[in-house]
Amino acid sequence: MLPPISGCIHLSVAGGCGGTTCGLQYAREILAAGNHVVWICDKIPNGERFSQIFADVSPSAVSKLHLSAVGENTEMGIKSAIGLLEALQNIRLVVVDDWTAKTGRVSSALLKAMRSLINQCISSDVGLIAISSAYEDAGGSGWKSRGNLTECETWFLHRSSMDSMMRELHIDDDVTQFILSDEGFTPRR
Repeated sequence: MLPPISGCIHLSVAGGCGGTTCGLQYAREILAAGNHVVWICDKIPNGERFSQIFADVSPSAVSKLHLSAVGENTEMGIKSAIGLLEALQNIRLVVVDDWTAKTGRVSSALLKAMRSLINQCISSDVGLIAISSAYEDAGGSGWKSRGNLTECETWFLHRSSMDSMMRELHIDDDVTQFILSDEGFTPRR
């Protein structure tokens, strides 16, 4: 089991470590419970991975996933998500996958849109996962996240140095190890 989502989580992920898979796994749990999920992304998640993650979820439950692939126009997707949050009462999770570019600074307009979404999610009591690329500080002070979402709790996800299929989720000073498989993340025992 992944840790529960409450409020806003900024999931900062090292490249290719499964950030989208992690978001899909959270979405699967919400959809299986009969609730709606809003998913904003630049491109639709990998179809094979999507099928693996949602294999045991009924088609009627998966139909409650409001997926919006917006290319580089993340702000438009965020505005769409805010509109859905205002219109629907049964949304329990919003995921903004790859909300920042992998390099460079986040534009002030995108930060403003994200903050509006965060405020809407908080006032609607809806969980939010904002997924972005992490990077290692050149000065050796560890992992850093792109986009300064001070309103969110920041989690870091990266590969374990011990096993390339093992992932480490860092929440504050707590580190949980997961095995990444076709079904998603499973806690290492």
